[in-house]
Amino acid sequence: MCKPNEIKHVCIVGAGPAGLLAAVLLLRRNEQLTKYRVTLVDPGTDYGKLGEDGLHRNRSWMIGLSAHGLSAIRTVPSLYEDYIHGLGVDISCATIGISKSLKLTYDAKDFLPEDSSFTVDRNYICAALSRYLNENFEGDDAFTSHYHTRALYVDGERKCVVARPTNEEDIRIDYDILLGCDGIRSIVRNAFINNHRDFEFELKGTFSYGKSVHVPLPDGIEDGNFMFINNALPGWASFILPETGKMLNVALGTSLDKECPAELKSDDPKVVSEYFKKHFHAFDIDADEAGKQWVTQGWNTISQVHCNFYHSKKINALLLGDAAHATSPQIGQGMNTALADAAVLNALLDESKDNWEAVLPKFSEQRVKEGNALTDLSFYTFSLSPAMQVKLMFGQMLRRKLHFLLPSVFDNDPMDEVARGGKLSEAYHRMSELGIIQKVRLANDSVIRDHFERNVGMVRDSGKRSFTKKVVLYGLPIVCAVAFGMNKRA
Repeated sequence: MCKPNEIKHVCIVGAGPAGLLAAVLLLRRNEQLTKYRVTLVDPGTDYGKLGEDGLHRNRSWMIGLSAHGLSAIRTVPSLYEDYIHGLGVDISCATIGISKSLKLTYDAKDFLPEDSSFTVDRNYICAALSRYLNENFEGDDAFTSHYHTRALYVDGERKCVVARPTNEEDIRIDYDILLGCDGIRSIVRNAFINNHRDFEFELKGTFSYGKSVHVPLPDGIEDGNFMFINNALPGWASFILPETGKMLNVALGTSLDKECPAELKSDDPKVVSEYFKKHFHAFDIDADEAGKQWVTQGWNTISQVHCNFYHSKKINALLLGDAAHATSPQIGQGMNTALADAAVLNALLDESKDNWEAVLPKFSEQRVKEGNALTDLSFYTFSLSPAMQVKLMFGQMLRRKLHFLLPSVFDNDPMDEVARGGKLSEAYHRMSELGIIQKVRLANDSVIRDHFERNVGMVRDSGKRSFTKKVVLYGLPIVCAVAFGMNKRA
């Protein structure tokens, strides 16, 4: 570990939201005295140097930027006002569709503070953060960026990262501090596995697949209307987010144990379009446009990451963002939590006066519970059982209504508090007190395990057992146990 007064060389692997904001915050700590030299490594493009057309061609997926993420961004003066504001669409209302005939719409003011939540393309946020970096620190000796450069592995003993620029020789980047912001397939996290026997790490899918399409905002739908529609297509749920330019991002997904309709597997846009016209009920969608986009895409799957700690004193490293807690998008807090990771790191540096020896374990102490709460709230507050999911939605509506009528008697729904900036770990605690996490975990894990066992052939359908077989399998052990007990008494 470097001495407190030495300049620390920080290598940040990954130029996503967490990595970019961490770079900004570290370089801003050099305002009075140079404390940090930051090297940023990423295999992709510097979105901050793309024009409007180039960025539009590189759009990714719409996500919600809300209290946790906005609070982190606002720790940097003018970053929100000059670079972020106006990139997305403010949430004005939310529609929850329980069934085809039952849809409820809530005014955003009822559950969100003013100017606290909007939807935006993930890469637009990366571009804004990168522009801030380039405009304020490009050319500064304290900042070096290596885009189109893939980090290959971490040598924890020598404190270096080996990386491979496109069409060039490998390079070695020495570091004092290493920040792993390199996503779900993190090479920094691999170094944790190689250096810590007690490091527990889990990467698993969310048991779902789907696609998303960008369609024009239809008549009758307010711009800024977020929607969650149960059974938007038969057996398929839909998250619908507003986009800039009077558009909607319609994400549709279903679980792996459900057979995909033949029409949605078709490579003929007309077949897909007809299926949308017949079944999609959230609103009057441009089915022809949806069909054209649908057939050009592969199937999307999402995975989650759980880790039992996020720091390593042995290799002087931290995990942030998806490297630590990749999650499904159901509660819309993935990027927000990643940005909050960077802000918490900066706050800990303030608190400890840049003493990384103290910062590393404190980061895990504060963020592991938030990261694991994030992933579990995302997966265990939505049920893979359709019947249970309807009950969960009714329960949430009931809690909201009771709180509205008698706020001094009934608490607000825990998930609504997250949108307002409440801690994820507190929401997890309260959802556990309600018994929701436990019930959904049991249901979801049972569905996933049953599907796996049948899919690989561990369990198979063998038809109904005969009466004789049932007697032998179930009755005989009982008879033997009774007989044994009677014999023992005698």
